[in-house]
Amino acid sequence: MDRDKCLRLDQNCALTHTRDRFALPEEVLYFDGNSLGALPKTTTTDVTKAIEQEWGEGLIKSWLDADWFFLSAEAGDAIAPLIGASAGEVTVSDSTSINIFKLAAALLRQNDGRSKVITERGNFPTDAYILEGIIDLLDKDHELHLAEPEHIMDSIDDQTALVLLTHTNYRTGAMHDMAGITAKCNSQNVPVIWDLCHSAGAVPLALNEWGVDYAVGCTYKFLNSGPGAPAFSYVSQAAIKNFKPVVTGWFSHRNQFGFEDGYQASDSINKCLVGSPQILSLRGVLNGIKSFDNVSMLDLRDKSVALAELFIELADEKLAKFGLELASPRETAQRGSQVSFNHPAAYAICKTLIDRNVIPDFREPNILRFGITPLYMRYVDVWDVVEIIGNIMADSAWQKFTSDVKEAVT
Repeated sequence: MDRDKCLRLDQNCALTHTRDRFALPEEVLYFDGNSLGALPKTTTTDVTKAIEQEWGEGLIKSWLDADWFFLSAEAGDAIAPLIGASAGEVTVSDSTSINIFKLAAALLRQNDGRSKVITERGNFPTDAYILEGIIDLLDKDHELHLAEPEHIMDSIDDQTALVLLTHTNYRTGAMHDMAGITAKCNSQNVPVIWDLCHSAGAVPLALNEWGVDYAVGCTYKFLNSGPGAPAFSYVSQAAIKNFKPVVTGWFSHRNQFGFEDGYQASDSINKCLVGSPQILSLRGVLNGIKSFDNVSMLDLRDKSVALAELFIELADEKLAKFGLELASPRETAQRGSQVSFNHPAAYAICKTLIDRNVIPDFREPNILRFGITPLYMRYVDVWDVVEIIGNIMADSAWQKFTSDVKEAVT
């Protein structure tokens, strides 16, 4: 492998054209799309239209004239094919954290006296924090059980009230067997919520096929919807009838504009809504999803795997001697769309790379993380970033940042 071969791979790649859908600065090597996706070119035009014409000229008429009222459902239906769901099973609102609360609190309130609540040790912190808060709020005899990844399946039993798992680990990219764990939960009549923040738009998912009833995920990572864009909730058609929302706002009411006394839940995925939709952000979501137009998730996954395999191969050859140790699984089927390394100076290396227009990110305690985003990432980008890391390590340039206090956002 050499740089010329990488250039040829880019020229012959089935997804080469999709890079033109994004506004990317040419001088930057962007490897952080697993934290914030790149800006689709259509977003700027569409959001400007929503501000200047629909809001500025249409004013309140745009709730119907511009379909503002239906944007949560429209965005949900656009996401559904990317996660293997059906129309009417996904809606977009609020944040991932709020959506976890809405689902988990409702499911724990409905449980039949079981006490064990399972999540993975080392899961993204907000998931466990929210479970702790719900257990305290409900004042019941629930106990949070932090299971090691390899013991999750064995931990699920007839005393389990709820399982909440992130499909793709945010630090390492390791993926759970969603189909297998869901089947085990279903056999024990245990509800399981899947956090898809690092999976949606990154790996093929088949929620309907795998029997998944509940899931949440963000839209601003691989789905390219913009900073702080609202998250999605998924409840299967089979589960929505018996789902009883805890946060019962007017948008989950059966007749929003009836303004009646007394709450009556909607009979649809609107049960997962609360208040008015975030219109400008939802337009970002819709444009983020459009960046996947005519792209097969299988083709996207093939390129993701090829980029990651190239990264790992080059790192083994050129970076291992500097102490960069692969933290992601080597087995393709067990790895999401990122490549992570352990190094004691990971933060300093990350800062040095950013100083040289390469943008990965750092995660405690010593993870250097590189997102693989096939819609706009090139093979030559992988070659170049490995060369730059090798140069940084060879001349010890990273030592310049070893005394830095970590910034508020890493």
